[in-house]
Amino acid sequence: MNIEQTPLGYEIKTPSVTYFFGGQESQLANLKTAYPQFDFVRVKQTHSDIVVESKDSSNDYQINADGHISTAKNLALCVITADCVPALFYHPKTGTIAGVHAGWRGVANRILVNTVHQLIQRGIPPQEIEVVIGPHIQKNSFEVGFDVRDQILASVPEMSREDKEIFYTDLSNEKSLVDLNLIVKAQLEHQGISLEKVSTLHLDTVKDSFFHSHRRDKEKAGRQISFVVRTV
Repeated sequence: MNIEQTPLGYEIKTPSVTYFFGGQESQLANLKTAYPQFDFVRVKQTHSDIVVESKDSSNDYQINADGHISTAKNLALCVITADCVPALFYHPKTGTIAGVHAGWRGVANRILVNTVHQLIQRGIPPQEIEVVIGPHIQKNSFEVGFDVRDQILASVPEMSREDKEIFYTDLSNEKSLVDLNLIVKAQLEHQGISLEKVSTLHLDTVKDSFFHSHRRDKEKAGRQISFVVRTV
């Protein structure tokens, strides 16, 4: 995977698809200037499990969802984050793409699982799906209470409690560090996606000032935009 860092973020480009993971400067106006060949469409993210189809940019920021799917050429499916997981999907044979926003609530609500299910319903074999997971809050920065930890762990019902111990480290009788990246990969794997087709940018949005971070900057935090776009 050839990753190029630009002033706006990290770009992974192939002849047929472009993945982009934004940094602090990846606002919509800047993206439109940098990528004038693309139309951009955003959904109103609510930490849900809702996945919709985006056919063009006419409904930009009009529909409540946390994932969207498309087969349209040059339509960039945007994902807006500030510590949450941006996950970008691509199926080479059909050109189908999907962009997913997965905060801890989205992970707990199995938004990624629902996305895979919708792709399967379109006749796409899960073992043929490629996924790139972008920068997000990493385990050493993601300290949560046991209530949040257990909601997230419940999102992988295929695994025993003992097997789930790889996902977290308890700090006390009340707090744990939780690895969203590993949990997301486990969810994908249990839906039939090969981990060989899952790539990850292991960058911590909290510790890396290139990115906006809600945990680091609280109410002063901005948001960055990532996207996936089919180019052929």
